[in-house]
Amino acid sequence: MQAYKLHDPKSLDNFKLGDYPEPEVRAHEVKIQVKAVSLNFRDWALANGRFGYPGEVLPMIPFSDAAGVVAAVGAGITHLKAGDRVAANFFPDWHDGTFSAAKTFRSLGGSTDGVLAEYVTFPAGAVVKVPDSFSFEEAAAFPCAGVTAWHALVEQGQLRPTHTVLLQGTGGVSIFGLQIAKLFGARVIITSGSDEKLAQAKAMGADELINYKTTPDWDEQVRALTGGEGADFVVEVAGQLARSLRALKPGGTLFPIGGVDPSDEAPNLRTVSLATQRIQGIYVGSTQMLHDLLQSFDRNQLKPVISHTFAFHEAKEALAHMGSGAHFGKIVVRVG
Repeated sequence: MQAYKLHDPKSLDNFKLGDYPEPEVRAHEVKIQVKAVSLNFRDWALANGRFGYPGEVLPMIPFSDAAGVVAAVGAGITHLKAGDRVAANFFPDWHDGTFSAAKTFRSLGGSTDGVLAEYVTFPAGAVVKVPDSFSFEEAAAFPCAGVTAWHALVEQGQLRPTHTVLLQGTGGVSIFGLQIAKLFGARVIITSGSDEKLAQAKAMGADELINYKTTPDWDEQVRALTGGEGADFVVEVAGQLARSLRALKPGGTLFPIGGVDPSDEAPNLRTVSLATQRIQGIYVGSTQMLHDLLQSFDRNQLKPVISHTFAFHEAKEALAHMGSGAHFGKIVVRVG
């Protein structure tokens, strides 16, 4: 089979396509013929040495989000069969329940081989069936960004129509957050440095728009738009924790996403305590959350937003496009 491997996380020059043996399916596993994968900022950062890999896992297959067709099932599997359309969870060992170190020790394309290959194997508990309403490209968009937004706003936030949600930027997590928030009837404030992208967000239902380039004190603008209170939830992907906390209402929750290092001053924890604010880290989620998200979008006839689609041999170009920040929503690579 053909697969990409990252040989040294210093530049995209070390990201190479080659021929490798197909993986063997073992008991309680499924082998997937990959049809499409989607990119996340994490993939670009890992390929460029921003996060770093443990040396013993290189070279490795990158990327974490895939959809495809079951090619074979191992012994002991009864709920899946060859030909089923499926997607795989970011954490192959976090099937349900709450976060734990044991469940999240392995992450696809990070601490274990990922999905940018023609065939991959997973524990059966890491795989969910994909509703027929989604193409493989659409299904591949959900696992990391979609589950992250769902975990934050629905599982942790218990989102309601009375809530106001602040979203930063127009990448995968924020656009899924916009769709989920509007599905639950919440008010959405979204920031971007591009008026064109803000217009796209408005067309999707965003209630208030802030260009952070023309409004650098965007936290003050958020408070002004909420009667001086602030947002109930801030989905923090920009690394501006102190400013995000100032945009958060008393009793509200800030969800730091993606391991982005703070780029502004350290937050004042005394202020956080006195305002009874909550900082709740979010690290993707479980297979059950992926299932619930897919079913919710299917029931409500929603589709993930795909910005650009690349061919398998263009995966390096797809990564470069992710690094440019020009996308709105998700970037997808067709594999099979």
